[in-house]
Amino acid sequence: MRNRLLSIIALMLASALPATAEPTVKVINFTANWCPLCRILDPRLHDAVERFEDRGAILVNLDQTHLTQRDDAAQKPLVERLQQLTASHDVAYLWDWYGGHAGIAVIVAADNGEPLTCITSALATDQIADLLQESVILATRVSAGARRPEGTNCPPQMNTRASADPMP
Repeated sequence: MRNRLLSIIALMLASALPATAEPTVKVINFTANWCPLCRILDPRLHDAVERFEDRGAILVNLDQTHLTQRDDAAQKPLVERLQQLTASHDVAYLWDWYGGHAGIAVIVAADNGEPLTCITSALATDQIADLLQESVILATRVSAGARRPEGTNCPPQMNTRASADPMP
């Protein structure tokens, strides 16, 4: 009887603990401390993503503070680290699109890195939260590849060396 009671208590405690769920969307934030638009966007992103953490939203900051426009050997390790970070989140193509630029964030589906929408400092925290809610719904209820058939609101690729293929 005692063992059964302990088992029931253990089961109740285990079910009361929040499960660590896989993310449903990732907000890939191209930021730098020298970027004036980032000083506006970053706190808004943080606040909006915090509202959706329980629904699987995570914020991934690509800090480009020490990246300069010079193309020298000293930049290579930082660029490689940022490229590896984007690749680890299945969004390497975003580095090709926006790497080296700051003040933009892209919400992607966590399952395949599909871009869902873009965010700039022109949006208020509540507007960003609305886009996150829409993105969570798209990522959880719409088939991969069919989430944005007309494309996203993202600006054109900013890097001329970027590939034309939007997905890896």
